[in-house]
Amino acid sequence: MRNIIVILMLSAGAALAQTPAPNSPALGSIGGVVRDAGTGTPMAEVDIFGSPGQVKTATDPQGRYAARGLNPGRYTLHAYAGRGRGGRASKVVDLGAGQDLESVDFYLRAPGEISGKVLDQNKEPLVGITVFLVAREYSLGMLRYVYAQSATTDDRGEYRLQGADPGRAYLLMAEKRARGLDAISDVPLDLKSRKPALVATYYPDTPFLYGAQAVALRAAERREAVDIHMIRAPAFCIDGVLEASGAPAPLRFFIGAQQPTSGNSGDGGFFGIPAGGQAGKDGKFRICDLSPGEYQMTAMQFQPDPRSGPPFFGVMPVAITDGDVHKLRVAGRPQVPVSGEVVWAATPPDTPVSSKLSMWLQPLTRAQFGGEQLSPQSSIPGEFSLSLLMDEYVVRIYGLPAGLYLKDVTYAGVSIAHEPLRVGSAVGNASLRLVVARDAGSIGAKVADKDGHPVGDANILVMPAESNSEASLAATLISGQTDQNGAYISGSLAPGKYLVLASGAPVDLSPESIGNLWRARPRAQAVEVQPNQAAQVTLDLTTLP
Repeated sequence: MRNIIVILMLSAGAALAQTPAPNSPALGSIGGVVRDAGTGTPMAEVDIFGSPGQVKTATDPQGRYAARGLNPGRYTLHAYAGRGRGGRASKVVDLGAGQDLESVDFYLRAPGEISGKVLDQNKEPLVGITVFLVAREYSLGMLRYVYAQSATTDDRGEYRLQGADPGRAYLLMAEKRARGLDAISDVPLDLKSRKPALVATYYPDTPFLYGAQAVALRAAERREAVDIHMIRAPAFCIDGVLEASGAPAPLRFFIGAQQPTSGNSGDGGFFGIPAGGQAGKDGKFRICDLSPGEYQMTAMQFQPDPRSGPPFFGVMPVAITDGDVHKLRVAGRPQVPVSGEVVWAATPPDTPVSSKLSMWLQPLTRAQFGGEQLSPQSSIPGEFSLSLLMDEYVVRIYGLPAGLYLKDVTYAGVSIAHEPLRVGSAVGNASLRLVVARDAGSIGAKVADKDGHPVGDANILVMPAESNSEASLAATLISGQTDQNGAYISGSLAPGKYLVLASGAPVDLSPESIGNLWRARPRAQAVEVQPNQAAQVTLDLTTLP
């Protein structure tokens, strides 16, 4: 009897927990169908997630999904079918109190696939060669080349790369990538006694990144017979000593090309590990089978407790031309303290800001090591401290209340608002300073067709008028989507002049896409954002070049 009473009490508690509080807004739902954009076929097991409210669900065998129990508000939803299966798409939805939206449908464009063979100069198949899909994109004011996908050739020299986003131009690169290296290679000292090295080769058959031919696919296209003939060249070695605290040390080492890089990318780039090994107590290394080119060598030491992070880390560029490179000294350096502060750009508000500003310092070309404290918080205004490796970081800011915006980020007094944070590059008081302003404005846009009907899912592109190059445009571009009512509302913007246009196609950070947007700027509508005011604009769809 006692168990029954307990169960009844628990059930009553659960019922009370699910009962809306008095005067709370009625809950609603968002649902629809996810289809293949090419065939119209419903797609099962597609993940639907979004914010706010931690929306998370998936489609059933009929391609249907439903997110229920949602508070009224504006939601950004994403549909993701998995890399190589069905692409991804997003929508902005405005949900009213008690509203059930049942036709918020997604149409996913299936990614493309590239296959072919990797052969040597004698047209013999090469086994175990890694073929990379390389994405080109602007990042923090510069054009970067980032690994996006990879595959390995089989015993017939064949490879198959999946997950190429439709319309995106990629490069293909074939490389013989060793998994592990001995600290001291046994390759002969005599140059003439060495076997030639396989050179990292780009399609179609060039060792130079800038001579590669880009490949772009249609949705679900399977491009076959994309063969790469790898080139051989004289093999060279580099030797030297790894150091920590000014003395030889048994550090881990890695060697890889300077370009492309590992790291996060707007195209879904990944973190890869180049060939590497472990030096002995004397710190000596000799790495061979390297063709002429520009490399980056990394030295580090891991802690037994991964939460502590590596106490030593360092990188050194290495250029090989026509001979071995001797007596390199690669120093692993300890983490360095970086002090920081958040300050007001002008007079602080009369009412103190209670919320805290959150930061995330993301390594630009590598994964975060265990123990790196890269997510500090600070009051506004306030102080914070970090301990960082001497590396490059992307500084991201979250949690600013409405009406506030980040006006500038400085390191040692120099603005890095649209540049990487290069720890150790400054002399003297190398502090990080975040300047917050409270005179933000905003832009509201309405998009309609020629008959006056609202256009949902239009891509809104907000460009600071002062952008003077494609790279700076990519670094400062603000983008979003209209909701089902054809409406768009920006976040907090710095006062000033902007160029705004609406496009039926999304814009990514590739040089092709940014170049098209740059050429379309004369057709954009100029908008002046005043302090603490919302500017309104009505837009027609613009076809990008």
